[in-house]
Amino acid sequence: MKEKKSRLSLPINHEYIYKLSDRKEGEPFPIVSDVMFHTMLNNESRKQYVSYFLSLLIGKDRKEIEENIIFVKNKLDKKNYHDSSKTVDFVCEIEEEIYNIEMNNNISIESLERNISYINDLYKSKMKRGSEYQYQKSIQINLNNFSFEGDHNTIEVYQLRDEEGISLTDKITIIYIYLPKIRKKLYNGDKLTELERLLLVFNEGSPDRLENLIGEDEVMSEYRKDALEASDDEEIIGLYDKELHLEMLRNTELHHAKEEGLEEGIEKGRREGIFDTVRSLLKSGVDKKIIMEATNLTEEEIKNISESN
Repeated sequence: MKEKKSRLSLPINHEYIYKLSDRKEGEPFPIVSDVMFHTMLNNESRKQYVSYFLSLLIGKDRKEIEENIIFVKNKLDKKNYHDSSKTVDFVCEIEEEIYNIEMNNNISIESLERNISYINDLYKSKMKRGSEYQYQKSIQINLNNFSFEGDHNTIEVYQLRDEEGISLTDKITIIYIYLPKIRKKLYNGDKLTELERLLLVFNEGSPDRLENLIGEDEVMSEYRKDALEASDDEEIIGLYDKELHLEMLRNTELHHAKEEGLEEGIEKGRREGIFDTVRSLLKSGVDKKIIMEATNLTEEEIKNISESN
């Protein structure tokens, strides 16, 4: 039997990715920003936006989702998980189904594999109730700010299946959405689905482009106004500026990696000041998860840096 290549074995494509540094004055922050993702999507007071996104993705009525959605804390429960430090970007429950949305800006296979471990943990999160074993129907949605070489799909759905396509279980589903592929469709003038339009509204900044994307859609129009107001908030601006700094740090590592080879480049970047930058960011209150994603450092390594002289 000829062995097929796995999706995660393909080279990463950086074309059309969203960069925080591309945002212009007066434009809303994109949700590829961690602070904007949590402000606009992982926020019960703005649940209409994530409800609309999920309704377009899974084909359920938006109002029904909005009425039934339950926001779940994003840190995995110590009682149910081996690693109490695991943090997911967004988790909600809708009528006994659990949805996990991950924003993947850190272009590493390790982060995608970590997401797979999250979906398995969520699947068993309600494993035991009294004497009965129950496994939660779990859907993970990966919003990827990158794509894979040779892959032209904007959305891919993965389940456990045999070679004939028969599903082992319908309780675990992983959905990959490639934001750069959708952005490329926009720039090429290709026809867009309503879901693709919404994701572009979440990330694009140009007023003319947004106006064409929104059309007469009330939720998208409301999102744009709300996102512009949030992008003027001083606290959010401060957090966004720290993310910009981390993006520059990540780009420095990638530059070294290209110049000298991945391992040597990253090590040199670290030796030349990354540890000092991490200490500074920790003192400024930047979330450890953001630092981990930007630097590929583990939580233990970050802890050691903060405790070292």
